[in-house]
Amino acid sequence: MKRVIFASLLFPFMMSCNQGVKKENAQLKSENEELAIENRQKDSLINAFVEDFSTIQENLATIREKEESIQSAREQGLEKSPNLREEVIRDVEAINELLSENRKTIANLNDKVKRYSYEVGKFKKLVANLNSEIEAKDNQVVELKENLATMNFQMERLNAKLDTATVQNRQQRERIEQQTEALNTAYYAVGTYDDLNENKVVVKEGGVIGLGATKALAQDFNKDYFTKIDIRNTTVIPLNVDDDDVKLISTHPSDSYKWNKVDDKVGSLEITNPEKFWKSSKYLVVLVD
Repeated sequence: MKRVIFASLLFPFMMSCNQGVKKENAQLKSENEELAIENRQKDSLINAFVEDFSTIQENLATIREKEESIQSAREQGLEKSPNLREEVIRDVEAINELLSENRKTIANLNDKVKRYSYEVGKFKKLVANLNSEIEAKDNQVVELKENLATMNFQMERLNAKLDTATVQNRQQRERIEQQTEALNTAYYAVGTYDDLNENKVVVKEGGVIGLGATKALAQDFNKDYFTKIDIRNTTVIPLNVDDDDVKLISTHPSDSYKWNKVDDKVGSLEITNPEKFWKSSKYLVVLVD
């Protein structure tokens, strides 16, 4: 009889343990699958980036060859040879086509950087290098134009093409700078629930008759209430509030930030891993009730 009673008591306990283990295993499996998908996406993006980067470098190498060909023709005496002049114009047309292809490729790269911000730390340096390459090539084209302009023959076709290429290069550089700035821009808001709720940033969700409700970011929150920052320069948000009265409303990985405490107060929120911290959201909301 005692064995029956003991078994009847033990069975629910064992079932509960098994269910807990199954749930934990399912969660671990789901997390592993998510990590595998994320890693495949990263690998695919990096491979595409390297391929496009190589294309740009090859185009720049071809442009350098065309520039050397133009310089060689110039040294032979462009003024006296119609054939050499036509050859120069064809070389410049080829240069402009390659510059146009590079602009399209760089625009594509910047779009990838914008859509996959989790790799922005790696991509920013490559984009900066590409920007430098474009600027250097732009200056070389301007210098080439000035050299050709000193010669005593008609260059209208050549000038028009070079002017267009120069303007397009400058516009591309400006777009890259704007996109880089956007990638490094984030926003934050700090306040009590009443302040944040009044300004349509935070709302209460769930609960019954006001009980058990949770405070969450409003679905269509007021972005004008936030302070704009550059995440490259701003890693500390000053607070100076009681330890028990501060929490994050927005979602950020717990291992990407820390609370700097002094006695029983929280002096500031320090972002220890900006790339990881801002990955999930570029809007930070700190509740200080």
